[in-house]
Amino acid sequence: MDDSELCRYIKLYHQTVYRAAFCMLHNAAEAEDAVQETFIKLFNTNKHFTSDEHCKAWLIRVVINHSKNLLRSFRFTHTEELDTTIPIEDLAERDLADALTALPQKYRVVIHLHYFEGYSSGEIASILGISATAVTTRLARAREKLKYFMTAEEVLYTNSNTLMRRE
Repeated sequence: MDDSELCRYIKLYHQTVYRAAFCMLHNAAEAEDAVQETFIKLFNTNKHFTSDEHCKAWLIRVVINHSKNLLRSFRFTHTEELDTTIPIEDLAERDLADALTALPQKYRVVIHLHYFEGYSSGEIASILGISATAVTTRLARAREKLKYFMTAEEVLYTNSNTLMRRE
C-alpha cells in the first residue's frame, strides 16, 4: 500500500474507526491510539481490498480486535477509570448516551455498528465473527435494555419533579 492510498483511507474512515474504538474503550486517548495502530496495520498489510466497503469492514474488525486486546491487558484490568463524561447539552441526547454507556459491550458494539454505521445484521456478523442470528438477538436485547433504561429514567425524573413540587 502506498502513502496516497493510505491517506485516502484515513480521510474516508478515520471517524468511523475512532467511533468504534471509543465505543469499546470509553477513553478518547486510548481510542485514538487504537486508531493509529489500526492504520499502521493497514499500511503494513499485503491484503488487497475489493472495494472501499471491504476495507472499511476490515478496519472496523481490526480496531475491535485491538480494543478487545487492550481491555484484556494488565493496564486495563488493574486500573481505576476516571469519570470522563461527554458534555452534551440536550437532555434527551444525554439520557440516550448514558443508556448506551450502561449497556454491556457486546450490545453496545452491535448497536453502534447497526445504527451509527449503517451495517446490516449479516455485515455485522461477518465483522464480529458471529452468526447473523446472534447479531439480531443482541440487537433485540440491546433495544429492550435501552427501553428499560430510558423508561426507568423517565419515571425517576417524573417522581423527582413531583417530589420537588410537593415540598
